[in-house]
Amino acid sequence: MTMIRLKKLLMMGVLVGLVGWAVVACGGTAVPTPTSPSIPATETPTIPATLATQLPDLEISGYGVVYDDCPWGGPGSVSVNLDNFGVGDAGPFEVTINEGTTNVAGLGSLEENTASVRFEAGPVGSINAMADSAQQVVEVDETNNTYTIVFTPPPPCATPIP
Repeated sequence: MTMIRLKKLLMMGVLVGLVGWAVVACGGTAVPTPTSPSIPATETPTIPATLATQLPDLEISGYGVVYDDCPWGGPGSVSVNLDNFGVGDAGPFEVTINEGTTNVAGLGSLEENTASVRFEAGPVGSINAMADSAQQVVEVDETNNTYTIVFTPPPPCATPIP
């Protein structure tokens, strides 16, 4: 489990504890409002703000680069680690990594997975990735879906002498 996941789980635990404390401090029972009318079956109720936060939250937490033959050049694949830190499950979504895209079948609440794309020539010196790049999933936070890292790759492999 990554440090980010531990922090988010800790924050969720603190929030649940505070809500529990508030219920106990108020007597432990909810008091219905006698003047509130019931909603007729023909009307669509609005979703309270508290339920709207029960959405997925997709993030990219890391990456990997693997070359097929030479450790620093030629064809290979780039992968990114995907996390859903939200309370809700994410349905299918697209992930863009550098120039390629791939599809992910979905990601449950607090689950993680990996998405990969192939490349034909290396070395790879940067990764630009975006989870849910086609905006298929409604999330708690749409601003944390990108991941960028620039690094200096090792020198290319020497050409073998015939």
